[in-house]
Amino acid sequence: MTEHYAPLREVRRWMRVSTPVNKAAASGLRGQLPQIAGPLVIGALGVGAIGAGIAWRALASTRGTGRTQRFAELASSALEAAFPETFIDEAGVGPGEHGSGERRVVNVEVGEGFGRPSLVSIDVVAPASDELANVEVATEALDALTRAVWNNAEMAPVSVRARVLIARGDADSPADARAVPGAQTETVADMAVLGFEDEIARPDELYARYGAPDCDPAWRP
Repeated sequence: MTEHYAPLREVRRWMRVSTPVNKAAASGLRGQLPQIAGPLVIGALGVGAIGAGIAWRALASTRGTGRTQRFAELASSALEAAFPETFIDEAGVGPGEHGSGERRVVNVEVGEGFGRPSLVSIDVVAPASDELANVEVATEALDALTRAVWNNAEMAPVSVRARVLIARGDADSPADARAVPGAQTETVADMAVLGFEDEIARPDELYARYGAPDCDPAWRP
């Protein structure tokens, strides 16, 4: 089924959250972000493709600054570390053999707005044969992704929106649903499965679950 975006009520609630006084100091950054461990495909299909579209009108995308790419690498590394991709399709054949070898796509967008926390939005789109199609596995994957983004080495605090989606292509072109923004997908898990109130987890909620962010241990809601 085609996914729907968050209602205006939730967007307005997120936009009311203000930025805390204390900031992460440059000296607190702890080295380089992790690199992609496997040959994952990093997608940036546009804001409309990964939801929360209305919220982005009040934010400036960081895609041109390289920040979106760095967060994409961070998210992909965290996902690969927790649930390595097997590259096995429904026929039991991997890439380079007789199967399609469909693989995950990690779509990431980072939006920044003056006076409010940055919003990191992540959609993991996987083929139906992926283990992420299992709700319990998808829930654990979302937890790993959210923890990694919250504890990023670049900025704090952030709000996080993440989903695991399964692509529903047709028999002749099963990969099309992962390649085309707005194509048919089915949500396996979103932030609600982690106990958050709605699809965007805000800094106070993330602090309650994960503690202070690594790059600013003194931060408090």
